[in-house]
Amino acid sequence: MTVSEALRYLSRELEKSGSGTPRLDAEVIAAHVLGMQRKGLIIDGGRSLDDEKFALLEAALLRRTAGEPVAYITGMKEFYSLTFQVDNRVLVPRPETELLVDLVIYHAPRAGRVLDLGTGSGAVAVAVKHNRPDCSVYASDISPAALEVARGNSLSILGERAIVFFQGDLFEPCADERFDIIVSNPPYIDPAEKPLLPRELAYEPETALFCGDAGREVIGRIISEGRSRLHDGGMVMIEIGSAMEGDVLTFARNAGYDAHIVRDYAGLPRVALLKT
Repeated sequence: MTVSEALRYLSRELEKSGSGTPRLDAEVIAAHVLGMQRKGLIIDGGRSLDDEKFALLEAALLRRTAGEPVAYITGMKEFYSLTFQVDNRVLVPRPETELLVDLVIYHAPRAGRVLDLGTGSGAVAVAVKHNRPDCSVYASDISPAALEVARGNSLSILGERAIVFFQGDLFEPCADERFDIIVSNPPYIDPAEKPLLPRELAYEPETALFCGDAGREVIGRIISEGRSRLHDGGMVMIEIGSAMEGDVLTFARNAGYDAHIVRDYAGLPRVALLKT
């Protein structure tokens, strides 16, 4: 079997399994397994595959058709034009979360202090520091396993001691610190929605996806506890679910913030921008 034939085979099987992007998935998986760039799959399409390589492709295909995210199969995901190592200890970074990075880069004062709450893979914190090296960036997560991934990404992309990491529940491990920007992509999915969600989410850590009060519990805590952790004029930026706009604005205004919602590039409510 040639590379081109293998790609067609993978694409067909992935389409049958319900993948929304079968050709893309096939190319990313094949490029990873074969140690090639995606453009090389076309250039070297006539190259023959030995039995060992085809067996590796079959194994990756089985994982994907079972619903495992492509990023976990390849062990990497691009976010904000940087490549992050990911596995099932952390969420797969999503393109829509890049809006958080855009907003921090724009609003952070010169030499500002930025805290990324629930950092997961470290994608937001690392992307901010990469683009705003003048800022002091801090990141926390309740999961020691997630922090291990985040520290690894910070080291490989930024070098040693670029970001200060804390382990613990939200603000608990950095209670005496104050920041100019607090940013978070917290868990905000209602657990009651689990049966309706894409099967890929079953592979990602539940504590990073779901929380109580119909998905509003952690967001509510960040809003209520965050104000006292900000310098004068500081801001809180939180990714939210598209159905949360009204509730989040009410929480924020009751807590004394000047609040509005920033829509993403699809026009959906995406980030609560809260000013003191």
